[in-house]
Amino acid sequence: MATTLDDIAKETGLSRATVARAIGKYGYVSKKAREKVIAAAKKLNYKPNYIAKSMATGETKNIGLIVGDIQNPFFSTIARAISDVIVPEGYSLIVTSTDEKVEVEKTSIDRFFQKQVDGLILAPVSRSNSDHLKDLVKSEIPIVLIDRIIEGLDVDMIVSDDLGGGFEAAQYLLELGHRRIGFLSDTLDISTNYDRIAGYREALSKYGIEEKQSWVKLGGFTIEGAYKSGVSLLGQNKDITAVIATNNYMAAGLLLAAKDMGIVVPRDISVISFDDIVWFDLCNPPITSVAQDTREIGSMAAKRILMNIRGQRYEKGLTRLPTRLIIRESCTSPRD
Repeated sequence: MATTLDDIAKETGLSRATVARAIGKYGYVSKKAREKVIAAAKKLNYKPNYIAKSMATGETKNIGLIVGDIQNPFFSTIARAISDVIVPEGYSLIVTSTDEKVEVEKTSIDRFFQKQVDGLILAPVSRSNSDHLKDLVKSEIPIVLIDRIIEGLDVDMIVSDDLGGGFEAAQYLLELGHRRIGFLSDTLDISTNYDRIAGYREALSKYGIEEKQSWVKLGGFTIEGAYKSGVSLLGQNKDITAVIATNNYMAAGLLLAAKDMGIVVPRDISVISFDDIVWFDLCNPPITSVAQDTREIGSMAAKRILMNIRGQRYEKGLTRLPTRLIIRESCTSPRD
């Protein structure tokens, strides 16, 4: 039978609570008691490699990853890329989702560091509600941000060129002849969307087009929320001829809304989405998209967090990876 905390308590003559604190490295435990627990854990073969190493070095060999929704193919691809880098180095990846809620993000961070992860990779929920992240950075805990930017933080941030991607998507539609282009997003409090709509607006301005307020619709973070916003966007703007969706969830909701409203892509409306994922090729028609190098985002974030954990000297900062427009069949010139 596997050795338990009670077995170690009996061996050392200490209480179970003291043994748990010593092994979990939380709360107060005297140096003498901690040494007794380590010795007993080794003697009784209580996960000896993990306990001995984590207690002796202060490392758990765990790295935390906090993202909006791990079911989202964008984040799951990043998670896989991170894992591919850190596992050969002897680390494990622990992942949780925030559902884009700041309070869940705060709770997840607290729980991760109660479990004593060695570092944290994070896609922050809000670019404005970030004081807890600033406090985290001040504590000198290794942290890398992915996909999203928080201004004023002295940490690595690995993101895509979202402004450039938004501009390229809008410019492509404008060059096809579209002059009434909608924009569907979940929130502008996430830096990716804020930058993407800035690129969209920059392109409209370049072509001398004045954006109408009704062209921009913000939905929830789910496909259901995107569907409702898509119905609102298409219903209120029967003259728009194209729509840019800021991620694959927004695109899915938009396509479902168009289908239910009898709007045919691309005959009646052209569609471009960020996040180049597998099912875009399987749609009818296949979806034109702004592709991000998600594997490189994950791989680079993993390498940076390992350097941070190991105390290797390097210049931290913001890295923007280029996007590329993948042209498929969901866009055409407007009929009018």
